[in-house]
Amino acid sequence: MSSRSESSIWALLEEAAATLPEPFSRASLISWVEQRRPDVETSSISVHIQYATAGAPNRDRHPLGRRAPFLERVDRGLYRRHHGGGGRTPRSERPPEQAVPAAPLTDEARARTGSARVLLVGCSNRKASGPAPARELFQGDGFRRARDRAVRMGVPWFVLSAKYGLLQADDVVAPFDVYLADQPAPYRAAWGEWVAAQLAIATPLAGVTVEVHAGDAYCAPLREPLGRLGATVAEPLAGLRQGERLAWPGYREGGEEGADPDPTGAPDIAFLLDPANAGSPSEFISAGPDNRRTPGLYAWWVDRTGAAELSAGLDHPVQPGLLYVGKAGGHRPSAEPSSSTLWGRVHGNHLRGNVRGSTLRMSLAAILGAAGAPVTEADLTAWMHAHLRVAVLPVPSELVGRLEDDLVGRADPPLNLAGAPQSEPRSALSRLRGLLSRPSARRAARRAPDEPCVGGL
Repeated sequence: MSSRSESSIWALLEEAAATLPEPFSRASLISWVEQRRPDVETSSISVHIQYATAGAPNRDRHPLGRRAPFLERVDRGLYRRHHGGGGRTPRSERPPEQAVPAAPLTDEARARTGSARVLLVGCSNRKASGPAPARELFQGDGFRRARDRAVRMGVPWFVLSAKYGLLQADDVVAPFDVYLADQPAPYRAAWGEWVAAQLAIATPLAGVTVEVHAGDAYCAPLREPLGRLGATVAEPLAGLRQGERLAWPGYREGGEEGADPDPTGAPDIAFLLDPANAGSPSEFISAGPDNRRTPGLYAWWVDRTGAAELSAGLDHPVQPGLLYVGKAGGHRPSAEPSSSTLWGRVHGNHLRGNVRGSTLRMSLAAILGAAGAPVTEADLTAWMHAHLRVAVLPVPSELVGRLEDDLVGRADPPLNLAGAPQSEPRSALSRLRGLLSRPSARRAARRAPDEPCVGGL
């Protein structure tokens, strides 16, 4: 299309904006131009509307974006006349709180965070009184803390909205009163698929950690669709009460998950809830026992393929992500403190042991064997190397028990039975473990490493 035609479309849109009563819809703008220029494509009009809108993403990268904007979006599909400055502030000139990258992760961001990462921030009940960019519309304390964390980290971040799905930080929307937990289950499920699709358009998700700062009503619908897209969902606030969420050390200036939030000196177990802190079994072994011959807690994570195989054996869904947590060492009532260490537990019992000496190995063998194929100890070890990752956290012996209880309560890992609430998947796991514990299965467990530890359940 010629520049003359483009100018004509632009002029007609300016005329429409000056004439139509506010707020006016996108459809009315398109109709205004089409009535006067039936020869132009709707897609061309839409492009002009996009770059005539103040604050439009990537506006400064298009020739039309060099012109003064005359539209301002107040809601999805609704606009008013723009009376502000010349348009989108160049990225380099924005104040820190507006430095909101919406593009794929940069190498700098990857280096700073240790892995590809995107933050999703749940909307808040407290809102501005009128239309505003999403980063300013929501004014709850939790929203502000999560937003500021994303800006400090320099990673892409988006707002989760029960009404609009995924909002970019500079999307202008009007206040609304829709809470996801109040919606029926089909709505929440569709919302999760919608948000995952929106996020996949905004940034590649394969291998990315999506850190969600929102309640379970928002996290739950996202876990499965984001997992299918190759992302790992991290929920650092899971299980925390409102006051504990606001006090989370990752929200402090210069504070991260490993910071010490407890005046007693207790390490922050949120470290174990971040998949970025987990490494492969080979990496754990290669790092050696230094700093790991100590009591502590550990967390095992499973990848997408491993989760699918466990789902088949358990006959219940197992999501990619946190799978099992446990402790090594710690004080015991009426007994000497346990001498077990993180290195001995993870390296010795889990990766080089057998089903008799490892609760995790027994659960995995029982589930994988339920599919009918024999699982040898060697097979099990190879499977763990292929599909699991592990994070460890040294903890003073006297705090191990309390922090393990806190960790199980917050994370609710699917393979943990003790201290976890009853559920159908856990009942199924208990039954499978019981079958594995039968005398014939115990005899199988004493066989050589290349013989079945469970011969099909």
